[in-house]
Amino acid sequence: MTALSLALAAAGIAAMDEGKPSPPLTIHQLNGGTIDLSQYRGKVVALAFIDTTCPHCQHLTQLLNDISKKYAGKPVQFVECAFNDQAQQLLPQFIQQFQPNFPVGFAQRQAVINYLSYPVLQPLYVPHMVFLDRRGIVRGDYLGESDFMSHPDVRIPQELDQLLKGATATSASAKQKK
Repeated sequence: MTALSLALAAAGIAAMDEGKPSPPLTIHQLNGGTIDLSQYRGKVVALAFIDTTCPHCQHLTQLLNDISKKYAGKPVQFVECAFNDQAQQLLPQFIQQFQPNFPVGFAQRQAVINYLSYPVLQPLYVPHMVFLDRRGIVRGDYLGESDFMSHPDVRIPQELDQLLKGATATSASAKQKK
């Protein structure tokens, strides 16, 4: 582990750099298809990393359903990626129960850790949100225990509105995550 990784792990901060291109991530769908984040270039992406058994993640899915309706017709794409143990087996029931109106898939935990550049030994609290601008640049990375995630009903629309305006910097709430 590098000194930076150790410092980030000690502080409980994700290592994903804002303002850098989104790393590749393939999210598998139950129908056998895949979601490649690069397919959403030209849209703002709200990507939630979840655990299908987590009540906070389940609540976020319901909230994202409501928020996504307000952004219908705008260049915004919502995506969820489950990465808990047995996510592939639990996802059908999750989708049936919460009926997300956006793509939901799964990835291996290590793929998510790699995508987030997250310290391996640090607990990864969920839900965890990442926002990409229309060019596929990471503009927000919010840990599950962050202040941002304590008010997602307000913060997610703020972040989306900021990115839709074409702002190169994330909203004020992003600067408060550390």
